[in-house]
Amino acid sequence: MELNEEYIPGSSYLVDHCVKELDAEITGIEDNPDNKPPFPCLTGASNTSNSYRIEKESYPNIVAVGVDTLELNFGVSKYRYPDMFKKLDESKLIAANSGYKGNRGVSIGWFGNEFMVQARGSKGGYEYILRNGDIDLQIMPEAKGGNPSPELRVIFHSPYLWHKGDIQAYNEVINYLNEWVMLEYCKVSRADLCADRLMPLPELNRKTQVVTRLRDKNLYYGGDFISGQRDTGYQFGRGDIACRFYDKTYEIKSKGKGHIFPLWIDNGWDEKSPVSRLEYQIRREGLRLFDKNMDFVTFQDTKADIWSYGTDKYLRIVDPDTATRKERAKVTEYWEEYQDCAWLFGERRGVLPYKQIGSDYKPLIDQSNGCLASALARLAADVGKEKAISIIEKECRHEIPRDIIEDALLQKARFMHMN
Repeated sequence: MELNEEYIPGSSYLVDHCVKELDAEITGIEDNPDNKPPFPCLTGASNTSNSYRIEKESYPNIVAVGVDTLELNFGVSKYRYPDMFKKLDESKLIAANSGYKGNRGVSIGWFGNEFMVQARGSKGGYEYILRNGDIDLQIMPEAKGGNPSPELRVIFHSPYLWHKGDIQAYNEVINYLNEWVMLEYCKVSRADLCADRLMPLPELNRKTQVVTRLRDKNLYYGGDFISGQRDTGYQFGRGDIACRFYDKTYEIKSKGKGHIFPLWIDNGWDEKSPVSRLEYQIRREGLRLFDKNMDFVTFQDTKADIWSYGTDKYLRIVDPDTATRKERAKVTEYWEEYQDCAWLFGERRGVLPYKQIGSDYKPLIDQSNGCLASALARLAADVGKEKAISIIEKECRHEIPRDIIEDALLQKARFMHMN
């Protein structure tokens, strides 16, 4: 197929693939940024489940599963109204001159929504900080297309996420941003996945019950959560990936964050029983282990695999009486139910974390060679080496049906932002 002369190869991997493999046609290249279409919302997702609906027959003790914290970074190609920052400068000055009364900022209407403008910016070059009950906006006034750093950060508050669900909350924010920003890309910089179970927090024996991949065992501690004579929570790891297992009812009583109570009640909580939360906090570099380009759509497709990795590989709580070595012991009953919650985050795709060096494919080839060698060794023990080689060769020649590839590409294309 002859490519259109106006087409710019490499402008998008998905465009390249569709043109070469699916006989798509390039009708033209948009070169006027003022006419750039709005950044797309998530009109449908291949791997999501409603955080509110939990089948009690399958999950009798689970009262909530979902995303508790979400932070997104956006690249900005252009602000639609360059003079709009004058209003923010005036508000910042008023807040700064108000002394302690301006600590919470100054109220301002910003494209139809009320925010508190903070007197000062934040680290990383974000000159303007706007806050309300749903989100925080951190803004750089100079748009450079997200290079070298994103000009806009959006931090979703927990009550907003639990009330709307992460997809609807994302769509509402995208619609709002499209009114005054031309967005270039969206990357997830932090996400906290959690599951709440009806149970008192168990006392853990680090030496006999905790199986973890953390190399530095000192990263395991309960100090931040200790109250009186008992532990009210444990934390494993910090930085890119961290796991917290704690008494959620105690935290709510201490901090007064009861916005999740209605959801618990709908899912069978009697308003008295203790609830323990298992939570995984994954920051940008941790997310990149699952996908180098972790946008919001990819995050939706990967949530179940992230949870599965966290509860099976990153950390397990085992019953030491089921084996002589804790690494071979079976997980406790409650931990097994936490593991099963992966299906409440969506369909698993089998994505495993790996170190990605640039766009080099060699680490993946090394992994595949290792898997093939293991498969050959196991099969040869049953059918002999020659027959095993023949079977493996036939399996490697097997091609994925074309209609499955096309459907996956078109599904992904609905959410891609292309000029």
